[in-house]
Order: sequence, then structure tokens, then C-alpha cells
Amino acid sequence: MTDYSIKPDVLVAQISNDSLSKFNLGDQVAIIVSKTVRNQFKLNSIFEEYGKNRYLYIFDHIRPDAPFEDLDLIYSELKNAKLDGMIAIGGGSVIDAAKALSISFEGINYKDIFYGKASMPDSKVKLLAIPTTAGTGAELSFGAIIYDAAKGKKGGLRSELIQPNAVLIDSRLHNACPFKLKAEVGFDCFTHAVETYISKKSNPIIRMQSVNCINSIFNNLIPACKENDDLAMNKIAINSALMGINLAYSSTCLPHRIQYVIGPLTHTSHAKGLIALYRGWLSHSLQIDLVEWSNLMSDLNLTKDTFLEKVQMLKEELRINYSIEELGVKKEQLQKIAENVTGNMTLDPSYKDKNSIINILQKSF
Repeated sequence: MTDYSIKPDVLVAQISNDSLSKFNLGDQVAIIVSKTVRNQFKLNSIFEEYGKNRYLYIFDHIRPDAPFEDLDLIYSELKNAKLDGMIAIGGGSVIDAAKALSISFEGINYKDIFYGKASMPDSKVKLLAIPTTAGTGAELSFGAIIYDAAKGKKGGLRSELIQPNAVLIDSRLHNACPFKLKAEVGFDCFTHAVETYISKKSNPIIRMQSVNCINSIFNNLIPACKENDDLAMNKIAINSALMGINLAYSSTCLPHRIQYVIGPLTHTSHAKGLIALYRGWLSHSLQIDLVEWSNLMSDLNLTKDTFLEKVQMLKEELRINYSIEELGVKKEQLQKIAENVTGNMTLDPSYKDKNSIINILQKSF
């Protein structure tokens, strides 16, 4: 029996006082927002209207990877407040920061949970997620990826509790992203579809959503990026949210595990790392006779060679055909990288041992 449900409310609408007010977030609300989006869409006027009936705390300083230092600035200001709700408006780092903080006002610090010194609390502050990039799936997943810069450790909090309580999708926010960012996070969405299908934790509903998402990326990512096509972007934005659900009930595979090491090492984005690692992971994984890949190719009505050609065409058309060497990885670092990869790697059916990781890294140069 498959235990699978989509619980949060999802509203597809433009961000406004009216749309925000549809979600009952209480009288004291913290807003964590991307500074770029805040300025570009003149959100201050919306915040002023929304704040007439409630007290708002607004923060726009979260950097990529959601470092502890940035989260602590918010926590220190709000720890004595009687916070009712939170709104996260931004990409994966902003949303993940808000998810981590949402469970931090119940007497348990997110850092203790991160390092396994404490368990998740029983409740949290209500959270509305408004994604501005279509790819991370953070708006509906059960995870929050954050970064301890002092220790150089990137990892996640994982629990059904930290899934946002509601999601607002406004594709105008996604389409306002720079071309390269849209392309890179769109490929991130693609990786979620592929990996949650291939994962040993997958199930029939996840696989169906993955197939729809992969086809949507193949058909819509290029026009969304090159032509700012609103309809194409809206389709990708919805698929990105659905991939958050896939992430909640399935898992990613080796590329994500390896990227968590490469990202801090090279100071490059999550999406760039995944793009580069797919060069090696697809080559490694597709060479093995895996039923998971055979089923995916059958569902897509593609051969493995045609699938690889479509992926390569996508990367070349969007000018994102990176290698890990371009990201700054050196060959003499491969063994150390492989040794530092953690997480449940056995959920990837192509994983045998640490040599699998070495092989992927070598093929990703």
C-alpha cells in the first residue's frame, strides 16, 4: 500500500495583499524575502498593505546555502517575540532557511537537530512558501538544506513537520530570474524528477509525476528561458512544486550526495554542481543494466541514447554544459571528495561502493 498525500494548500495566483490574506498566519508574521525580488517587484507596497492588520518582521539578507550565521540573525531578533506565522519569498535557500527557523521557536534550536543532538519538536510556526525559482522543490519537500560555514558542513533537517503549511505560486516571480539562473534551477528540477523515479524509495505515483516533469522540462525549459514564455514557465513552476512532493516521499540519488561536498569545496551553487555531476552520473548509471532505468525509458518512450541526446541538447541550448573541472575540482581531490560523501547512498541502485563515486567524479571532468 502506498502512503502518499498532498496536504498543504497550493494557490496559483499573483502575490498581493488579497492572496496573502487568504492564509491565516496570525497577528505577528516574519517575512524572509529575497532582496532582489523585494526590490524588483516593489513588494514593500504589498507588505505595507498586508501589515495594516498585523505586525511584520522583514528580513532580506539570506545568502546562498542558508548559512547558520544568516539564520542566527533572524533567530536572535525573534526569539522573544510571539511569532504566529512566517512567509518565505525566494529561492531554495530562502525557503529552507524559513523551514529551519519555523521549528526553532519551540525550545529546540535548529543546530541541535542538524547535529543530531535533539529531536524535532511536536509543533512549529506556520509557514507560507512563495518560490521565486522553479527547480529546488523546497516549497513542498520535507527537507531544509542549510550550511555551517564555520565547520564547512552542508546538510539537512528532514521531517514531515518542516514542510510548509501552504504554497503560493506566482510564475511572474520565476520568469523575472536571470536567464542562467532559470536554466540552472530548471535543470535542478529535472534532476529531482529523474532521481526520485530511479530511487529505491520510489512509488507509482512518484514515477508518474516524474515522467510528466521530465517531458515538461524537455518541452518547456528552453522557451521559458530564451523567450520568457509565461505559459512554459508556469508549467515548470507547477512541476517544481510537485517535485517537492516527490522529494518528500522518495529520495535523491548520488549526484545530490556528492554535490553536498563539492558545493562548499568550490563555492558553487547546488544546481551548477548537479549539472556537472550529471555528466558522470548518467554515464556511470546508464552503463549498468538497471530495471529502474529500463522502466523510465519505457515510460518516456525513449531509448537510452535518445534520452542522453535530449539531456545534452538541453544543456548546450541553455549554455550550462558544465564539468566539475570548470567548477574548480582538481583530480587529486577526487579520493577525498568520495570519502566525505555521506547519506543513504544505497537508495541509488547504481551505487556499489565508494568506487562508484570515484567513477562518477572521473566521468564528470
